[in-house]
Amino acid sequence: MLIHHKEHHPHLFWQKLHVSPEIFDDILDYISDHPIFQSKSNNPQLPISIQLAIFLNQAGHYGNTITLEDVAQWAGVSVGSVVNCTNCVMIAVLDAHDQFICFP
Repeated sequence: MLIHHKEHHPHLFWQKLHVSPEIFDDILDYISDHPIFQSKSNNPQLPISIQLAIFLNQAGHYGNTITLEDVAQWAGVSVGSVVNCTNCVMIAVLDAHDQFICFP
């Protein structure tokens, strides 16, 4: 569904993730090579694009407008996966702070 919205209904993509498809792709490109997404476990991680979407969906809502359960249900994952995805993406984004934040 996310890919469909990204390609055919960018306004719906924006409504859920609060970024345009182009910005989503830019963020994804910046964080994709981060070591936090390299798993040595037998249990593979979710695709980085899905982890980023989960993070953006949760981060784009303030206070009690969305719960972990809401995000988990939307993404079709467990609450624990929402927490793990959020933590991984936050680490990658914070490490890329200087690329994301710049003053004019």
